Amino acid sequence: MLVRLKLYRNHDFVIKEFVVPTESGQTLLDVLFYIKEEYDPTISFRSMCRAGICGTCGVKANQKPILACKTAIKDLGEEVLVEPLDNMQPVKDLVVEHGTLIDRIKKLKVWYEPLQENLQKLEMSPFLLKSFDCISCGLCDSSCPIFVGNSDFGGPMAFSRAYKLLQDRRHSKVEERLLLLKDAHISLCTHCKNCSLICPMDVMPEMLIKLEETELLKRGMLSQDGTTDFGFF
Repeated sequence: MLVRLKLYRNHDFVIKEFVVPTESGQTLLDVLFYIKEEYDPTISFRSMCRAGICGTCGVKANQKPILACKTAIKDLGEEVLVEPLDNMQPVKDLVVEHGTLIDRIKKLKVWYEPLQENLQKLEMSPFLLKSFDCISCGLCDSSCPIFVGNSDFGGPMAFSRAYKLLQDRRHSKVEERLLLLKDAHISLCTHCKNCSLICPMDVMPEMLIKLEETELLKRGMLSQDGTTDFGFF
């Protein structure tokens, strides 16, 4: 198999090619480790759990954001181009800066602030479960077209993680968090569904964003007439 790596080095991108033997059951992450161990030990990429849980090993393979540890090499064909994720600052080779993802979570305050009397039982729903399933891999943010023109957008990852707070009666700051969603320009979402198609955990971020927008509309926090000119025409 021909593996082409688009690596960020010395403030520029370079392409390196490797012919790699493959076998049944291998993942793209296995191939990256093979290249590092057999050809070039200087190549950098992120990995941790190797089980599709930590979300660390995100890269682009043949233009699609994926988790390297969950992607079977047989599904990529005879040739693959591996690149760093989009919408994040590259650091070295296939490694990108994850600090922007953490900053977006902090901006939306995606954490619980419980009521003083916290005796209520959480009622789970299918969409609420999806919000809990997010592993913060950032693949959805890397596929979002809004970041091309607006870096202040909250992003599908942070919006998805925020949904569980809005539906939990044990949380004391629902209204405050809704205002933060509005301030993070949630209405800029074009509902292109890139994030939902890319998500390795089937979280469906676009649907959660739609539900959050509906809640904002119901509470009069968002104008239904608001439109955004993206300059397409």
